[in-house]
Amino acid sequence: MIDTFLLNDFYSIDTEITENSTVSATIILNEKHPIFKGHFEQMPVVPGVCQTQIIKELLQKNSNTNLTLTKGDNIKFLATIVPTQHKIIQLEIVYKLLENGYVVDAKFYYENTTFTKFKGTFKIN
Repeated sequence: MIDTFLLNDFYSIDTEITENSTVSATIILNEKHPIFKGHFEQMPVVPGVCQTQIIKELLQKNSNTNLTLTKGDNIKFLATIVPTQHKIIQLEIVYKLLENGYVVDAKFYYENTTFTKFKGTFKIN
């Protein structure tokens, strides 16, 4: 069974296309989720750890394996994802299968705004 902690609660998937080692998804954020009361109630933002978890969960869903992040080579938060302003966002994951896991290059974006760029490695459990 694939571990998903945030899927269908913190976020849902509107559309998803997997093609040539690339996952492209439209994500709908639950702006009423309790995480936003602590991060931050007056100005909610999507925590970086949640963004990383979403990447992991979509990759797990598409590979049908449980994964563990082993290395975050380069994670850049370029713009804040505010769920009351950006309830719908795009996620693109480009991955390469290795012997024991995946090397991943991902980004969260909407139209011309890139929110986050992620490069990292996930180990197959």
